[in-house]
Amino acid sequence: VLLASSPAAGHNLSYAVVRVSFPDSGRVEVEVRCHVPALIMGAPQGHLSDDLTQVFVGLSDAELTRREAIAAAAFLGNFSLRADGALIDAIDLRFPSPATLRTDAATPRSDPGPSAPVVLRASLPPGARVVDVALPPDLGRAMVVAMASDGRIVSQAVSEGERTQPLRIAGPSGWRDALDTLWRFVVLGFQHILPLGYDHVLFIVALAIGTPRLGTLVKLATLFTLAHSVTLALASFGLVRAPPALVEPAIAASIVLMALANLMTAAPTGPQAARAAPVRAAVIFAFGLLHGLGFAGALRAAGLQRGHETSALAGFNIGVEFGQVAVILVVLALVGWFPNRAHYRALVVLPASVVIGALALFWTLNRILE
Repeated sequence: VLLASSPAAGHNLSYAVVRVSFPDSGRVEVEVRCHVPALIMGAPQGHLSDDLTQVFVGLSDAELTRREAIAAAAFLGNFSLRADGALIDAIDLRFPSPATLRTDAATPRSDPGPSAPVVLRASLPPGARVVDVALPPDLGRAMVVAMASDGRIVSQAVSEGERTQPLRIAGPSGWRDALDTLWRFVVLGFQHILPLGYDHVLFIVALAIGTPRLGTLVKLATLFTLAHSVTLALASFGLVRAPPALVEPAIAASIVLMALANLMTAAPTGPQAARAAPVRAAVIFAFGLLHGLGFAGALRAAGLQRGHETSALAGFNIGVEFGQVAVILVVLALVGWFPNRAHYRALVVLPASVVIGALALFWTLNRILE
């Protein structure tokens, strides 16, 4: 399993982050924050391999300019910007400077992402009220954050090649945007568990196989939910700060400890499990606080909409819970008929916990080294 696995990406969602702004009523500016060196090299999004990084850093300015022209044509061929439903053809695309690109190419994998965006500018037709954007599918999922002319911010999560909902140039409007924000962050929160949250999924699986009784599991999952909701809210509003370099290895380590707890508990039910229940509940609450800090990193990257922060936070939390419930239901469907049998611990808990613990230990060491 260790040999076949790749390092868990933690909470780096590999999202393109798109910022749409309106410098004045007649112009629109779109900043696309992605891995631009990969875009120029025609490589998949994400950090370049060591070999490609060396090739990119060694490109002459003339060769880099040539490759940029090819990449720009490919990008614009799959990029779409509309105003009031009418396609805008005249779009100016600018790449970061060669020096910035070479620095970004060498960014280590542990970094949350390059800092320099591709910038696209266009003129708007007179009286335009809304714009919408569709990114090249190769960029993958994207978080679109738009700043209206009145300074208010809206954000949307879009899938590969999906077009955004109309972005009002003059600013968002009331309850419709609140509901739209709620729903979009529900989707984002669910995606952060399934399929993107490998570490959180393993934690929930370890919890579920060690506590396969639905009533007990619901109580522990509720404790975990309450805990990560607290730190998610505090961190999202900037009241608590924790560096990802500490949070990410700690989250992986929490999975190791959960797997060890399963190995050290003689049975999922019985006197020993009953005596260990209060300690187990306290540990899960503490782990929930820790995981909430990881969720907050993804939520901050998405950009909380000004005026709808509560909707975004509630939606993200609901989506995360839907994802966790889905994992729990799958695990119980697979092993729920097994717990009262004599061989459940030997055939399910022990081997599954060993695999989960080994994989999480690998992630922990990998994240520490990075």
